[in-house]
Amino acid sequence: MKVYSKIICPILMSAFFLGCDNVDFGDTNVDPDVTTVVVSSGLLTYAERYVGDVVTDEIGDLYTQHISQITYTDASRYVTLSWDSDYLYQNPLVNLNTIIAFNSDEQYASDQAAYGSNANQIAVAMILKAYFFQFMTDRWGMIPYTEALQGTDNTYPVFDSQEVVYDGLFNDIDEALAMIDDGSGPTGDVIFDGDMDRWKKFANTLKLVMALRLSNVYPEPNGYAATKFQEAVAGAITSHDETIYYPFLADDNNDNPWQDNFQTREDYAVSDVLIDRFVADNDPRLGAYAEYTRSSVSLGSPEYVGMPYGIPNSEWLAADVSFISSDVIYNSEAPGFIYTYSQIAFSLAEAIELGWISGDAAAYYEDGISASFELWGAGDADSYIAANPLSADAETAMQQIAEEKWKSLFLQGWESWSEWRRLGYPELEPATLPYNGDDVPVRQGYDSDYPTNNTENYNAAISAQGADNLNTNIWWDKVHPITNK
Repeated sequence: MKVYSKIICPILMSAFFLGCDNVDFGDTNVDPDVTTVVVSSGLLTYAERYVGDVVTDEIGDLYTQHISQITYTDASRYVTLSWDSDYLYQNPLVNLNTIIAFNSDEQYASDQAAYGSNANQIAVAMILKAYFFQFMTDRWGMIPYTEALQGTDNTYPVFDSQEVVYDGLFNDIDEALAMIDDGSGPTGDVIFDGDMDRWKKFANTLKLVMALRLSNVYPEPNGYAATKFQEAVAGAITSHDETIYYPFLADDNNDNPWQDNFQTREDYAVSDVLIDRFVADNDPRLGAYAEYTRSSVSLGSPEYVGMPYGIPNSEWLAADVSFISSDVIYNSEAPGFIYTYSQIAFSLAEAIELGWISGDAAAYYEDGISASFELWGAGDADSYIAANPLSADAETAMQQIAEEKWKSLFLQGWESWSEWRRLGYPELEPATLPYNGDDVPVRQGYDSDYPTNNTENYNAAISAQGADNLNTNIWWDKVHPITNK
C-alpha cells in the first residue's frame, strides 16, 4: 500500500500542475504511418483479399468430401457449430461500404476520382458486396442485410429472410451494371486490374449462379429464378479463357493459403470418396487432382490411395495417402478459382433440362467436362466424354450433371457445398461419430455471441428459420424439381 502511495502521489501532483495551463503536445499522439484521408484503392485491395480467403477455405471441401484430414480429423467430423461472421461485416463489407459512401458524396467524390471513375468504383464495390452477402446467406441462411453496416446508428440489425437478401442482391447487381461508365476502372483492383468488361462478366456470372441456386423454390420456366437466369446468361463467362480467379502472389503476404497449410503441417489429403469415384469412372482427372502416395512411389509401384473420410482416432500416415496436387499445395501462386467455365457450362445444361433456356443440354454437359479437364491440365477428355454420354432420361441426366459438377468443383469448397445441397448428388455418407448433428451439414450455426448481443433479432430468426444447428435446411435447400433429392 505504501508503494502504491509513492507512485500515485506524483501522478496526481503532475495532473494538478498540468491542469493549470494549456499544453500543446503538437504531433506527439499522431501516428505518421496512418492516413487521415480515405484512399479507396487501398480499401478495395484489402476487401478483395478476403475473396482469396473465401475461395481457398477448406471447410466446404471437407463437407463435400473432396478432401479428408489425416491426423486431426475434428473439422471433418463437424466439431464447429458456431461460425464467426463478424469478420466479414467488419472488414471487407465495411471497406466496400466506405468506397460507395465517399464516391457518392459530392464533398469527397472529386478527390476519390483519383482512384478511378466514381461510378466504376461504386459499381465494383456493389458487385463485391453482393458476392460477400450471397456467400454469407448461403452459409447461415437469414442474416443482417437491410439494416447491416449502419454502425452505431443501428447496433441491433434484424435478420432478413434469404428471399429478401437474394432479391436485394439481384437489384444491387443490376444497379451496379447500369452505372458502369466509360471512365477508368478502380485502382487497387488486384482481381481484374480495373478492367470493367471483366467486372461485367463477374457480375453476370454471379447473378447466373444465384438464379440457379433458387431453382428448387422457383422451378418454373417463366418464374422468378428463370427470369434472373435469362437476364444474366448473355453477360456471363463463355469459355475457359474467361475463368474468374483470385491471383495469389509469391510474396508470403498474399500467397495461396494451401501452400501455407503445407508449410507447417501435412494434414490434408484427397478423400477416399473422391478417389474411389474417379477410379470407378476411369476418370483421367485423378492424376491432375491427386498425387501418388509417397510410400508406393518409394516401393516402385505408384498408386492413388484416398484418405478415409471423417474417421476418429486416425492412425494413418501422410506417406500412405494421396496428397492434393503439388501444383496447388506447393505453389504459392496457384490461383483461387471463383467461377470456372466448367461450373457455368453445367449450369447451362441444367437450365436447359429445367426448361429455362433453349439449347442442347448434352453439348453444355460435354463443354463442362472439357473445361474441367482443360482447367486442371488433364488429357483425353474426348474419350471420357464418349464413355459417359448424357442420358436421354431427364432424371438420370440431371444426376450426371450434378455429379460431374461435384467433380469439377474440386477445391472450390463453398460453391461445391452449395451445389451439392441444392442438387442432392452424389449421395454422401456423414463422418463417423460426428460432433454435431447426425448428417452432412447443410448450414452453419450463427456466431456464438449473437444470442446475447442481438437477442431479440436472433430469436426471431431462429423462430422463422429453424434450430440454430448444422442440420437445419436453409430457405432455398428444397427438393430439386428433377433429381427429387
